[in-house]
Amino acid sequence: MRILVEESIDHRVSTSNDFIYLAGVIQGRVKECISVTTLKRIWGYIDGYSNIRETTLNILAKFIGYPDYETFVSDYCDKEAVHSSQRMYNEPLTCSDLSVGEKIEIQWNPGRMLHLKYLGNNQFEVIRSVKSKVKEKDTFYCHSFYLHQPCYLENLIQKNELPCNFVVGNKGGLTVIRRLDDEE
Repeated sequence: MRILVEESIDHRVSTSNDFIYLAGVIQGRVKECISVTTLKRIWGYIDGYSNIRETTLNILAKFIGYPDYETFVSDYCDKEAVHSSQRMYNEPLTCSDLSVGEKIEIQWNPGRMLHLKYLGNNQFEVIRSVKSKVKEKDTFYCHSFYLHQPCYLENLIQKNELPCNFVVGNKGGLTVIRRLDDEE
């Protein structure tokens, strides 16, 4: 859950000031408080915590987009059991299904979304980004998109960064894949 919290603020929590910032963001987003000291204990920044109260877990679950901790565990954690291999029964959306200039949307948990424009030759440009480390104007190559599977972005080019490979939906896969209308 700590990783998801850090991803939701797009910042690694590792200094005393980071915990002060995080406590403020939590208060602002979900209108509930977790003390800076409690956050430091949860992250292992200071000692003294072996059990986390359910109310604290519920606040953190709300912060990352779930109604409560129990729902987080059932919707996110239970579905994330690692399987070494599996068949993919759903039909993918492949680049051969798309025309140059066509736009698609992909989503994955918790609450991340990209709008993509197909540039041809398996290449996409990000035209809208919500809660993702992949940002607008980034480009990458991808051959196909499968529902409930991670999506691998090859040769991701981001501003002022070296090209890299990147995965979205690593835990739980893509939750939405759809074509967009011209107005979207």
